[in-house]
Amino acid sequence: MNILIKSIFFIAVTGLVGCASTVNRGNASISEKSQVKEESIQVISFKPLRALTVGLDSNAAAKLPDNQNFNVDKLFEKINSTLSTARYLQAQNNSSTLRMDVVITNIRVRSGVSAIMLGFLAGADSITGQVSVKDGDKVVDKFEVDISYAFGGAMGDTDTRMNWMYESFSNKILEEMKKVMPMSK
Repeated sequence: MNILIKSIFFIAVTGLVGCASTVNRGNASISEKSQVKEESIQVISFKPLRALTVGLDSNAAAKLPDNQNFNVDKLFEKINSTLSTARYLQAQNNSSTLRMDVVITNIRVRSGVSAIMLGFLAGADSITGQVSVKDGDKVVDKFEVDISYAFGGAMGDTDTRMNWMYESFSNKILEEMKKVMPMSK
């Protein structure tokens, strides 16, 4: 009976930590997990972004051959869709000089077999990226988004994992944009 209770507790705890997302601001390294208080965020007037770029730094590009399930174009499409739907990105008929550059700095994607068979024991999938909002050449906001997904079993199929990660990454960006550039009510 004691083993059953421990097993249920273990499954419950791993379920709670199976997915995670954080936003880090300032000069803190990712290992410090620095969370900036909302009061310290510089709020700017709402203007939709005119452009969005998503790319890989040299570290992430070097890891791409070992993480072939990651697709930078699909991540771009999801961020573009999320920001456009929320009216934070308007590429056409927009006189704004604001743009967003997303640079993926680290990726790790388990194979489908590892995720399904081993689950969290195979480690977590993750995407980390630096997000910069620029007005011309001036950076008006910069933050890091870190997403991880460790579920396995039926939830471990590649499409489920990658779709969740792209959506979570995009939603974290939108959350930060709403803090930095709130819409007028």
